[in-house]
Amino acid sequence: MVSIVLAVTLAAVGIVLLGLRNQPQRLHRFAAIPFLLALAVLGGASFYKLDAGEAAVTKTFGTVGDTAISATGLHVKAPWQDLITFDIRNQTISLDESSGRVSTVTSDNATVAYDVTIRYSLNPAKLPEIIRQYPDQESFIARAVLPGVSSVTRDAPTTFTAATVRQSRSELALRITEGLEKRLGGVGVTVEQVDPRAIALDANVQANYDKVQSSLANAEAAKADLQTALAKAEITKTEAQATSDADQIIRCGATSTQVRELINGKEVTAVKVVPVPTDKCQNRLNEQVLMSKYIDMLREHSDSLIVVPQGTQNLLQLPAVPGGQSKSE
Repeated sequence: MVSIVLAVTLAAVGIVLLGLRNQPQRLHRFAAIPFLLALAVLGGASFYKLDAGEAAVTKTFGTVGDTAISATGLHVKAPWQDLITFDIRNQTISLDESSGRVSTVTSDNATVAYDVTIRYSLNPAKLPEIIRQYPDQESFIARAVLPGVSSVTRDAPTTFTAATVRQSRSELALRITEGLEKRLGGVGVTVEQVDPRAIALDANVQANYDKVQSSLANAEAAKADLQTALAKAEITKTEAQATSDADQIIRCGATSTQVRELINGKEVTAVKVVPVPTDKCQNRLNEQVLMSKYIDMLREHSDSLIVVPQGTQNLLQLPAVPGGQSKSE
């Protein structure tokens, strides 16, 4: 509209100069200049150029057009139409230390703060609707996009607990994306990427959380020690039972039988020794017992044992005993 006003003004000047034809100064000779300038202004107002990533909507005497133009290159419009241009390329909103971190609470009322970067673009088809509500892109961002981002980023962590929010970056990003699409999708905002980071709990909450984690770690360690002790006790019990069963078989002539037992949830075949009453037990020093003890003694002294043929009378030089004199036999 400014171009039209300027062109009309220049044309009026030209008409005035033409009216001065009879004046001695002969100013009418300059009347062509304002007419030419008026034509240049109208011509410039009738053409416009769009770069890649730009879209425009015409506005005629306050009425917004129904179609957005997004093709790159030179375009034509009526001189009296205004042109409203939007950048539809990816836009970035960053909430961090410099611009203000997001501060909110978790589902268990713990204070949490985090940074987030949001990348979005605009749908050109929605531009006429946007322009009917907001005069330009700056107003649209300030009055629609930023309040929506602020609200959604504050609400998103409220579904997480303090113990899980820091380990839930991907879930938090999804919650923010879904919230923005629900709130701003209707006005042409397409969310491209959401990147929450530097998630931190309140200092007091973090300290208490660390204590809980330490207690849990100690409890797990104690549980593992208990399991080890139980396993060792079970092994000792099994070994003691095996020794007792062997003693029953060797000394007392006990018998064994196969039985079915449930071990760790599985039914297995085990050997069960039937104990013999003490009053019916055989001689404790029978041949089997003596031979067993003899073998145990040989095993214990295998490092210093010297074997000689039975009935030999040879004189042997035995190794020196530590701290004493060597002995001969």
